[in-house]
Amino acid sequence: MIAKPLLWPALFGVLLNAGWWFGSAALQTGKHLLRVSDRVGQANRYRIAFDMRMRAEYSGPGEPDARTRQLMETLASGMGLQTAVEYELKLMEVAGDGTRTFEVRWYAFEFSGDIGGRPVAPPPGQQESVRDLLSETARVRTTPTGRTLDVAYSHPRIARLAQRLAQMEGVAPTYLPEEPVEIGDRWSSVAQFPVGLGTGGEVRLTLELEHTLVELREGPDGPFAVIELSGSYSRLQGMEDVGLGVPMHLQASLTGFNLFDINQGRFTGGHYEIDMFALHAADGVEIQLTGHADGNLELLNAP
Repeated sequence: MIAKPLLWPALFGVLLNAGWWFGSAALQTGKHLLRVSDRVGQANRYRIAFDMRMRAEYSGPGEPDARTRQLMETLASGMGLQTAVEYELKLMEVAGDGTRTFEVRWYAFEFSGDIGGRPVAPPPGQQESVRDLLSETARVRTTPTGRTLDVAYSHPRIARLAQRLAQMEGVAPTYLPEEPVEIGDRWSSVAQFPVGLGTGGEVRLTLELEHTLVELREGPDGPFAVIELSGSYSRLQGMEDVGLGVPMHLQASLTGFNLFDINQGRFTGGHYEIDMFALHAADGVEIQLTGHADGNLELLNAP
């Protein structure tokens, strides 16, 4: 995973690989149909990486219980999680209704973290799960706009970890509009972002997103779409807490952008930032949890 000080050099490299961002002229406005490629055999290899930092503190005249106080003291110096996955999407079939079937193959999965400056050990059995994942594949059916219809795994033992990775990939909202769009047009979707401190069940934020086509640029293979993203917290799924053992009112927002190669029918990069704030107040104790996550999507086999 890329630490925050290195994010912008990495992002700069993504944009340079696209070969057009600096010094290229914007295209004239007009309607464009944005669709996932229908070229059977096309393979795109991606890396998506997220760096999340969280910090908790409490205040007020009251006194939290011993468990919560210990956790707050530990998290006062912050918690960090870094995850990254490298995978390939290969188009295997296009049905008569336009449905795409992709083969997904994973090449790498990285995880590291710390709580209060102390390293976080990977979950039990993760090494074996990752080894299984890298030896198996999945079949994913999507609409022409990239929305997933269903997933089938080559072996059931990889399903759990693959689904966790899919949640992380779901934060990078690579959804296309149903109708042709021009600069300034908007469309909506949702994205889910897993959060938690590792002490409770799995928790996901559902973010309602707005996509805006803000610019069209000429690239080496034709026009690129620059799609701006913005979204806000909708609801909390799963457990009603984030591992602190208490219900918390949570707010979150996402901003960022995607780059889409219109002629090649593929995303070529993206950058995402998520800000979170959670509050719990009861019995004279106020607990605040703040967090920030940076993410990058990179096309590895760009020309």
